[in-house]
Amino acid sequence: MEVYNYSEYYLIKHLMTSLKHYHYITYLHSIRVAKLTYLVSKKLELPKEEQIYNCKGGLLHDIGKVLVPVSILDKPGPLTELEYEFVKIHPTYGSEMLKIFPSLKDLVPGVLYHHERLDGSGYPFGVSIIPLSAQIIGICDSFDAMTTKRPYNEKRLKSIHEAIFELKTQPKKYNYKIVEALEEVLWEKKGDQQHFISI
Repeated sequence: MEVYNYSEYYLIKHLMTSLKHYHYITYLHSIRVAKLTYLVSKKLELPKEEQIYNCKGGLLHDIGKVLVPVSILDKPGPLTELEYEFVKIHPTYGSEMLKIFPSLKDLVPGVLYHHERLDGSGYPFGVSIIPLSAQIIGICDSFDAMTTKRPYNEKRLKSIHEAIFELKTQPKKYNYKIVEALEEVLWEKKGDQQHFISI
């Protein structure tokens, strides 16, 4: 089975280029999430095709943000209720964009459900039964959001240890096995010492 076909490759490239020009911070975030998603999927020993499928979902998980005003994405202070509603729609925007292209329709679950949580507290639907791809992408997304400087979180930025601790202590929201796999991926053994990998 061919993992990539040319139309899929160029569509993903085009969408990512559009995101890069629209909001570079989200573009870089998406690259990091895709890398982590792939490594976590590999650590979980998922089939190779599923590892790549999840990686592609990680790349495009925030593509719907091209329809969210930059003024909201870059706002340094708390969002208003209306602004937050704009942000909460981005998984739906992204999934609708992918549905236009037959070769990308299979990536919809990871994009549409990556902000859902196991206790039903997520969005856009508040469901608790979540595709595995979306669970992996969602955890990697949350980790990167907590540990990477953004306009809205400069005073709340967490270390890698703090972010993993927060994810581990919320098993009702996040799949604990996936969080453990992420933690293992982040550590790289070098001789007798351990160092976090660069992401």
